[in-house]
Amino acid sequence: MTATPEGEIHVWEADLDAAGWPGPQSLPAAERERAERLLRPLGRRRWVAARWALRGVLGRYTDLPPAEIELRAGDGGKPRLEGAEEGLRFNLSHSHGLAAVAVAVGAEVGIDIEWIDPDRDIEALAPRALDATGAERVVAAPPARKPEVFHAAWTRREAVGKCLGVGLASPPPGARVAVAPLEVRPGFAAAVAIAAESVPPLRRFEIAP
Repeated sequence: MTATPEGEIHVWEADLDAAGWPGPQSLPAAERERAERLLRPLGRRRWVAARWALRGVLGRYTDLPPAEIELRAGDGGKPRLEGAEEGLRFNLSHSHGLAAVAVAVGAEVGIDIEWIDPDRDIEALAPRALDATGAERVVAAPPARKPEVFHAAWTRREAVGKCLGVGLASPPPGARVAVAPLEVRPGFAAAVAIAAESVPPLRRFEIAP
């Protein structure tokens, strides 16, 4: 059993394309139904693997088998643990075969990971997807770095929104959120956010099938 992250954020990474992740059969009905709505087999398989990665991580803190972990929707639709470990806060993100789970205690946490797509029309997308400061940074970046700069800003914004449970909406006035970039696999951008004055120390782990 992994000790809870008192005064830390634990970040777990998972390779969703690794062999051995369980299928959807033992997932709760709502998660099975959502998987069935994903039409592309690769996307469906990765989505199911990400759910098992999340459950595997939570099992490290609750000492429960992944299939027995019960989740419920909390404020803003964010998942919560049922039972004694509900003070644990967590968030899942996955992109292009890589997943990341952030875990904290007593403070909301958000994480976002994105594959850096070199074929995106970054200059056209930035004004619509980012705030004015982020969009200006993309425009000012050298052409070769525009995708990296865009995705770094995008993951920061997403991590904050997921931390607060507001998606891409603006954070509530006075919201206290600290955000920091994460170094993950080459070709990806990532960020983690926590409802605190500053981002505490990070500890990194991997979860495998």
